Amino acid sequence: MLIMVSEIEASVFVLQDKPLSDTPRTAVSLFSGADLSDLGYQMAGFQFVVQVEADRRRADIGADNFPKSTWLAEDVREAGDQIAQTYVDSSSSSRRLDLLVATPPCQGMSSSNPSRGKRQTPRANELEKKNGLMLEVIPVAERLNPRIIVAENVRPVLTLEVERSGHRRTVLDHLKVGLPDYQVFSGVVNVADYGVPQIRRRAVVVAVHKEESWLEPMSEKCKIPLPSPTHAERPEHGTPAWVSLRNWIDAMEYEALDASCKQRARGNDDLHFVPTYGEDRYLQVSQIPPHSGRSAYDNDTCPSCEKDGVKQGEVLCTWCGAVMTNRPYVKRDGELSLIKGFHSSYRRMSSDRPAYTITTSSSHVGSDFKIHPWENRVLSILECADLQTVPRFYDWTRPKLNRTPYLIRQLVGEAFPTYFTYLHGQALAGLLSNSDSCEYDQLLNQ
Repeated sequence: MLIMVSEIEASVFVLQDKPLSDTPRTAVSLFSGADLSDLGYQMAGFQFVVQVEADRRRADIGADNFPKSTWLAEDVREAGDQIAQTYVDSSSSSRRLDLLVATPPCQGMSSSNPSRGKRQTPRANELEKKNGLMLEVIPVAERLNPRIIVAENVRPVLTLEVERSGHRRTVLDHLKVGLPDYQVFSGVVNVADYGVPQIRRRAVVVAVHKEESWLEPMSEKCKIPLPSPTHAERPEHGTPAWVSLRNWIDAMEYEALDASCKQRARGNDDLHFVPTYGEDRYLQVSQIPPHSGRSAYDNDTCPSCEKDGVKQGEVLCTWCGAVMTNRPYVKRDGELSLIKGFHSSYRRMSSDRPAYTITTSSSHVGSDFKIHPWENRVLSILECADLQTVPRFYDWTRPKLNRTPYLIRQLVGEAFPTYFTYLHGQALAGLLSNSDSCEYDQLLNQ
């Protein structure tokens, strides 16, 4: 049983004008990126006072969008005292910190990391410290004593073991030991269940201070303080189905693009453009039937003799011996072979389901499910940002002027969808504002 909140359609959320919050609560963010996730909490009424991001480029973009916040381009692991002092100096209110948010990077646990699960490889050992970055909320929480802590990461963080202070435990168990004044909840969220047109499953940890008077009745009524799902893969009792990619794209009315040449690969919006392809790569994409959800490895018509039914897994036509240039292939040391790829590589997205997870490699045609459902291209930056429900009012001026569109793709792919954090922020604000009442049934799904 989860928290009920009022919701608007995700498409309306993306296209709305910038809202103003009348009664903001205070918040601090760690590993902020460019604040795309923080933005949802702020739109729900949490005013960020301090945001910490080690990468200066990301911090500068975030500062453009959060001008009232103090941005620290520092390593969270070394800046605990500075974060606490900056909050005290910057906060216009003497009230206690309401919300501490942490969205650390997840290289060691991401499915795209080849060392994932291989605990003893040099690469895995190198990344273990990053795997435990979520634990950096502990020393910051000790200094700031927030009412609520929210941390988000990929799902393996809930079971991953890391070493800290001589003890090897799961990240979740370390948090429970390191935050004795908090009740720690954890769960997995699929944002498609909230009307976001994207399948993105993430682990969410919410720690609530034990002094909160609403904690006990909330614990009796729900497993974790999260917003109640509004959509379902298999709808029942009037619940809407997941938002399909076809319906989303049609509703957003994007200009058609094509990767065959520069003129057709760019639209009027300066974020609506895609990479262009050479003859073979374009052939591989264009011969995947629209709306089929198939991959270029399935192309079975020979471009030379035009005969169908060429055997799967072959780089040469089984009829005429010509190269199957409409399949992903490579030539090394004079030898031709198909490019090794996963089932999801060089594959069109499904029209009738939400998009698969938007990642930092959204421009790579060979990455997981990156080809447009029916047009011959990958998704544009604009489309990826919309699928991540980043409001269109977000200011990308700095990376545009610096001509670093790849950085925008990275930032968009790293974020937790803004619409979900907005719904979550509404839920948390509702609990905080009802701390002195007994009207929990208005907040909780029975």
